[in-house]
Amino acid sequence: MDYVKIGRFIASMRRERGMTQRDFADLMGISDKTVSKWECGNGMPEVSLMPLLCDALGINLNELFSGERLDDASYKKKAEENMIRLLKEDTLLKSNIVGGDVLGQARNVPLTTSTVHTVNNAFWSTIGSEALGVTALPSWGGYMTEEKLHLLGDMTGKRALEIGCGNGRSLKYVHDRGASEVWGIDLSPEQIQRTRVFLSSQGVQAHLLCAPMEEDCGIPTDYFDVVYSVFGIGWTTDLDATFQRIHTYLKPGGRLLFNWSHPIHKCTQLTEGRLVFCNRYFDEGWYAAQIGGGEIMLSNRMMSTYINALAASGFRIERLIEEGDHEALCSDQSDFAQKARIAPVGFVLQARKEGGARRA
Repeated sequence: MDYVKIGRFIASMRRERGMTQRDFADLMGISDKTVSKWECGNGMPEVSLMPLLCDALGINLNELFSGERLDDASYKKKAEENMIRLLKEDTLLKSNIVGGDVLGQARNVPLTTSTVHTVNNAFWSTIGSEALGVTALPSWGGYMTEEKLHLLGDMTGKRALEIGCGNGRSLKYVHDRGASEVWGIDLSPEQIQRTRVFLSSQGVQAHLLCAPMEEDCGIPTDYFDVVYSVFGIGWTTDLDATFQRIHTYLKPGGRLLFNWSHPIHKCTQLTEGRLVFCNRYFDEGWYAAQIGGGEIMLSNRMMSTYINALAASGFRIERLIEEGDHEALCSDQSDFAQKARIAPVGFVLQARKEGGARRA
């Protein structure tokens, strides 16, 4: 589907009716940024908004998908072409990727924070770890390890907070590196309980909180030397709010380290030794996917979205790592490794809260 052509058509029909983007947004009950996104060709309206949009612009769905006015002679032909195109794009939409897995039955969904939290809480409280597997330090995923990258540095006497502490293995790793205090936050009460049991069995004391990372949950401010997250940050429903909160948790000069699946990895597939785009890189939004008999809800974000949100929250970006360890990649003959030799499958970002003495 030609999003650019459709966006220009929406803009043209809006102007034809004498509406500004703000006027149109108010009529639709959305933000003018959303209208701008459509008109720039960076996304399509949600299905639930399409009838209202067509009514407001005096067009029909076939014309919306075609990105042009249609006369009677071309209407049927365009309807058939649009149907075929939509069926093809539905197949591509099912190729959303998490980790090394291609997810089936993926579909775009509107962002409703309470729904995302409910669905993902249920997923991680039951089959999440078994369905997706678990990555914990010293691994940063994507063939990147702490032993090779040395991102944490000397943790002796440092206070550390993990966002999305999962099963607690990363907390133990940081504790064993000499951290004086380890804290963890996770959405799932079952995950928190598993972490508590595991750390207790290892003789590790930790402060554990069960809450969404986007919300105020009593974590002390200007307190931590390091905040880190291993495949946790990407689950947030509000990236800006999450980075802003993390910024307050850190001491001046404190560091944030986090990783996630690379945006390029999530929109490409390996096909006969070549990378093929199965989704548009610029399409940001939430989708639901079936995996392991359960459902998860995830977002697609561009790399620039992470970087710009960090900068807007007051962080100074120090390091972005996208390439996996060459030796590890060459020793692995899996399709996942083959893909990682061509393009990044994950990334790690290091950022610092300005102020205070610079420390490793």
